[in-house]
Amino acid sequence: MFTLKHRISVLLVTVMLLALASGCTSLSTVPPAAGDPPGKTPPTPALSTLRGAISFQGIEGFTPPAVVHIGPHRVVSDNGQFTVTGLETGTYDICITADHFHTYEGRVTITAESVMLKADMELRYTPDEMDLFARLVYAEAAGEPELGQIAVAASVLNRIADPRYPNSLEAVIMEKVVVGGKEYYQYSPVLDGRIWELDPITQPEAYAASLRAVYAAIAGQDPSLGATGFYNPDKVSPDPNLWVRQQPPTVKIGNHQFFL
Repeated sequence: MFTLKHRISVLLVTVMLLALASGCTSLSTVPPAAGDPPGKTPPTPALSTLRGAISFQGIEGFTPPAVVHIGPHRVVSDNGQFTVTGLETGTYDICITADHFHTYEGRVTITAESVMLKADMELRYTPDEMDLFARLVYAEAAGEPELGQIAVAASVLNRIADPRYPNSLEAVIMEKVVVGGKEYYQYSPVLDGRIWELDPITQPEAYAASLRAVYAAIAGQDPSLGATGFYNPDKVSPDPNLWVRQQPPTVKIGNHQFFL
């Protein structure tokens, strides 16, 4: 005859065998959290969308691409517009970068509803640098087609990104080289003073046209195809050993041959 102790032992063994037969491999003694029924899955995070509109100082029409960083996401704007999807609700740091503009940094709160952000990108160059730039383009490309003026401006900006040249706008325009023991400015209008002949007061249309070419290049237009220099083949010695004639050509626009 079984004692009470034996009956309890048999009952426990039976329960364990039934549990194993049902597919469980272990028995937990930790009770579920209060209010959290067994088997309940954690809630899916709420996801939302951020849409943005970027304005660039001085730029109208064609706008440069900008890189937008927010959380783990990185997107490139298209014509000043961008969209980031799959963002969990919360507050994020946002960073926007574009060539020739100061970095935009801010914070944005993402809610369950779609969020709209407007960002203003400030030009990296000072008014004095922009004035100098416009004067150089006029002195070098007055009389050239609009595409040729933009190409001249783009070639100047390409020098800033090229390690062979200074990394600031004014330094590129005013750079000197030593030839035969003498210093010469890189750009002939700086050398002979023609860069100072354009008067914004008496020649407002010419000045405005040069500024448009400058801003078009800043916005990303580059008819020069990546060139860092240019020259007029009709005004340069035909000697094939001449330095400029040995540089890899890119494109000829108007009277200027552009080169890398």
